[in-house]
Amino acid sequence: MSAGKILVTNATILTMDDAETTASSLLIDGGRVVAVDPSEEQAKGAAIVDMGGKTVVPGLIDAHTHMEMIAYGWSIAVDVKPPLVKSIDDMVERLAEKAATLASGQWVLGQGMHYQNQHIAEGRYPNRWDLDRVSTEHPVVVRFSFHINVFNSKALEVLGVDKNTPDSDGGYLERDADGVPNGVSNDMWHALNAPDWPYEEVGPALVNAQASFLENGVTAITEFTLFRGGVDAYLEMERRKDLKIRVALYPKVPSVCPIEDALSGKMSARFADADPSRLKLGGMKMFIDGGLTSRAAAMYEPYWDSDLKGDLSFEPKVFSEIVGKLHGAGYQICVHAIGDLAQDVVLDAFAALPERKAANGATHRIEHAGNCLWTDERAQRFADLGVLPVPQPPFIFTTAAGYRKNLGPVRGADVFPMRRMVMDQKFAVPGNSDAIGIHPKQHVPMFGIWAMVTREMNDGETLTDGENLDVMTSLRMYTRFAARSIGREHEIGSLEPGKFADFVVFDDNPLTVPADMLRDMMPNQTWIGGEQVFARDATKASQTKEVYIPA
Repeated sequence: MSAGKILVTNATILTMDDAETTASSLLIDGGRVVAVDPSEEQAKGAAIVDMGGKTVVPGLIDAHTHMEMIAYGWSIAVDVKPPLVKSIDDMVERLAEKAATLASGQWVLGQGMHYQNQHIAEGRYPNRWDLDRVSTEHPVVVRFSFHINVFNSKALEVLGVDKNTPDSDGGYLERDADGVPNGVSNDMWHALNAPDWPYEEVGPALVNAQASFLENGVTAITEFTLFRGGVDAYLEMERRKDLKIRVALYPKVPSVCPIEDALSGKMSARFADADPSRLKLGGMKMFIDGGLTSRAAAMYEPYWDSDLKGDLSFEPKVFSEIVGKLHGAGYQICVHAIGDLAQDVVLDAFAALPERKAANGATHRIEHAGNCLWTDERAQRFADLGVLPVPQPPFIFTTAAGYRKNLGPVRGADVFPMRRMVMDQKFAVPGNSDAIGIHPKQHVPMFGIWAMVTREMNDGETLTDGENLDVMTSLRMYTRFAARSIGREHEIGSLEPGKFADFVVFDDNPLTVPADMLRDMMPNQTWIGGEQVFARDATKASQTKEVYIPA
């Protein structure tokens, strides 16, 4: 339903247009911006919304997230993250409590955090025998990222995993001295055919996750769907009009979207009845390697204190052929590539294309490029090819310390060079979270901005490498740059005539508050298409608080 004619006034409006104009009023009609600082004649007949001197910024955009995984992590899984749990025993106890409430044979899912082995007493991840103490009747799995999943013996039995189960391309099973899998799986979720939860559980969980995005000022997301039921869940949400946030969905090829479904138009046809301003098929997501958290990212040299170098998920020639076909079909292609070898293989594939833009006008992207292993030579190649690197700002806090330990003192010394990438090398890096439910604030744009401004890490240290960004540049990343990265700059990302009236209202101006306030800064209101979709209790609007996590 479109909003009527509205005049937003008495505000400091950061329009985030090319000139980064500041205005005091905004005229909206039919859900879109009509004029900035309109004349009295233009504003005649408008309903007046007096913002009382508050600050208005364009709706914040998360250009790489997993609201679907957050739904799992917050509403379906058992929380086994520190500081709630301090040991494997604590983890087992919480999971066993859940198992006791389920019928025999039902799966028990636990949610941990990145590098949890570095934050609990035993200094390691649990294994199958630890999780067998939870239950021998229930299959149990604990997710520490998308990449690291630990199964108990019953789960391995259900999945048919034994000593003869091969490692997958780009992933591996950890094994004991006799070659028997110990339950720790690295980048093999889909290879093991691990289960999705039914829409009856995922759908309501998605609605809860969406509420937290909205209350933190996120009006649009790029959803990289990693589970087969995710597409169904989003389409059903849109059909029921439960989907308030704008979603550009990129299913994972081939495990979520088979290549033939992408090329035949079968996947596109599923979105034919959806409102494209609310839910659209944005492009396709691929993986060329695994995670650095799981030491499965494909590297030229081994990880620190290890013989592991990771592996590619596809042979380079096969990967290049798939990229060529998807590009030929008009899709924007976003490729997960963390290792330096993996990034070079993807760049080779993009270099073989006649040009690097998709039908939506956006350039192809390499997700996680720039988190680490960023060299001037590789940066120049990105620039020459017109390929966009997409590092994750909140990882500075949640993950950088673990990256440094996995890479060692030399390669790990240069992580998340945000100032170099954005200010010096002029990449329009989009604000994004890659949030999967491991941290209560990872999906919060202001938390990501705080991380870029302060460069604090979760081990108590602060990166003192001079790679800090200012707040205005960081806001640009979560607005204009994020919209550009998915081919939506013509409709969202700034408050300009013709664009959707998506905006966020803060009690204080993010540009003038002390840096420490940014971490917990939350909107007073969130508007999408000229309609208020979230309003905080006025008596609590200026109080900082932890983000709401659904029970």
